[in-house]
Amino acid sequence: MTLIRRALSAALALGLLAAVAPAPAASSTRTVTKVAAVVNPKSWNAPCPATLKFTGTIFVSHHPATVTYRWERSDGAQGQVQTLTINASGEGVTDTWTLGAGKEHKRVWEKLHVLTPTGVSSNAASIQVNCR
Repeated sequence: MTLIRRALSAALALGLLAAVAPAPAASSTRTVTKVAAVVNPKSWNAPCPATLKFTGTIFVSHHPATVTYRWERSDGAQGQVQTLTINASGEGVTDTWTLGAGKEHKRVWEKLHVLTPTGVSSNAASIQVNCR
């Protein structure tokens, strides 16, 4: 019996029995890999109020994946937290912002913030608004 224990100890020390231990499971974590945002139109030079449409895309490593997200704006406002099940490698979401009055000129932006399962934000999709 002692000889068997010594042989097993030696084999473990040399890594010969490593195959007996279960291999780690393949990663199936639904992770957000990228978040992108754009704004349309690209610029606003017209009477106000301006209506801006922001489009974001959430990309995931595995699908289906359930994510929670919200839009965040340059004026500090945050949209409601929303839940989305993504059934492909990426899914689009939108937000609309109506702003501006008189002859106001300002640069504004929105970004898409994915809260779960991976906290990651998009670029800031910005636009110069020039009210006439």
